[in-house]
Parts: sequence; C-alpha cells; structure tokens
Amino acid sequence: MTLSKCLIIACIFFLGACSSSKNAKKDFLYFQNGLDSMRALQLKEPVIQINDLLGIQVFSNSLNQEQANMFSSTGANQGYLVGITGNIDMPIVGKIKTAGLTKVQLQALLIEKISPYVKDPSVLIRFLEFKINVLGEVKSPGSHKFETDRVTIIDALSAAGDLTDFGKRQDVLVIREESTDRKYYHVDLRSGALFQSPVYQLQPNDIVYVGANINKIKTINTNSNSQQALQLFLTAVSVISTIIFLITNIK
Repeated sequence: MTLSKCLIIACIFFLGACSSSKNAKKDFLYFQNGLDSMRALQLKEPVIQINDLLGIQVFSNSLNQEQANMFSSTGANQGYLVGITGNIDMPIVGKIKTAGLTKVQLQALLIEKISPYVKDPSVLIRFLEFKINVLGEVKSPGSHKFETDRVTIIDALSAAGDLTDFGKRQDVLVIREESTDRKYYHVDLRSGALFQSPVYQLQPNDIVYVGANINKIKTINTNSNSQQALQLFLTAVSVISTIIFLITNIK
C-alpha cells in the first residue's frame, strides 16, 4: 500500500472519529434546538390532586375571629388531606370536592361554604407537601420537597443534582396520577419543545425518571464480562492447585 493511500485512510478514520465525538457531545447539551420558535412561557396554577396535604387558614374581616378558627388547619405539619374520593372533610360544612380545582377555585368555593358561619371570611390555601420524586440517573435521587407550588422539571432535576454522565437526556419520563388514571410523558431535554410540554410544570407527587444511556449499558456489560472472566480464571487456578496438591500427596 502506498503512502498516499495510507494517508487517505488515516484521514477518513480521523474525520469519522471527530464526527462521532461531536455527535456524542450533543447528547450532553441541553436546549440545542427549537428555542427560536418557542412561545412565551406561562406557568399555571397547579391543580389539587388526591393525597395532597393542604394548609387552609380562614380569617374573618370582622372583630370576631373565633368563628373562623374552627375551619383553619393548625400546626406546621397538620392540614386537610385530599382523600381517595377527592374530598376534604371540614367541620360543620362536611365534605368538599377538592381534587381537580386550583387553589383560587377552592378558595372561592370555601368562602361560599363558610359564609353562613363566618362573617366576611377570607381564605388562604397552600400546599404543605409539594413533593416530587426524582429517580434513576441523577446525582441525588429521592423525594424532594419544595416550598413553592410552582415547580418545573428543571427545578426538580436541579434539586436532584442534575443528571449523571450516564443519564438519557433525550428521553426523561414523567409519571403523573390524573384522577384515576396514570399517564406517562416523555421529555427531550435537548429540545426547546421541553418548555411547551404539559409536564414542564410539575404537579405534586409527580415521578421524574431518568433512564440510563447506551454508555451505562456498555459499562455494565463490560464489567459483567470482566467479572465472569475473573471468576473463570479463579476457578481454573483453584482446580489446577487442587490437582497439583493431590498429585504431590499421592507420590
């Protein structure tokens, strides 16, 4: 083979390696495309779900606050739990359908319900446990709580320490309970379309799962093969040592 042919072949391999390297780097970059066509981002009021824990404070705009106190949840960890039927149970007024409402909608409903018992009432509602579970290839997996009730998938992944090098950025799964249904959403962190996704803004108790990319799978396979080879080697050494010991003692 001539020198010129060798140089041509070397250049082809070099360019192929560079192209492969560029493609690999793209898998680690967020928001690579689609940003120019993005619409204005508007965060929405979160919808109350089953198992949400709500802190509800009722006030009277009159001098008599005693009537209002009976409706308020008290204590840092106490509140009204939204039951499996989607209701909360308040004194005197009884069960109130809560799941599927926003805080603003529930506030208006509660004012209507307690007005016969409290003069000129005001109602303050907040989520006591806005919790997101982040699992998989993140640096700090687990349950993460937020003091605000407007949490995005970026907030959740940031709280989890961002993705590891083995995280699949092109396919992050969000699992959400909606009424009696469980829905699955797939998000590509490399695309600006993320900001228009129905799960860009998370709901309480959402699960964010980051799967492993092909590099992690290759690493697992390599380690598995290495362990098998080591095990075979140790077994062979043990068998040979036993045979040598037996031959030596027989002689």
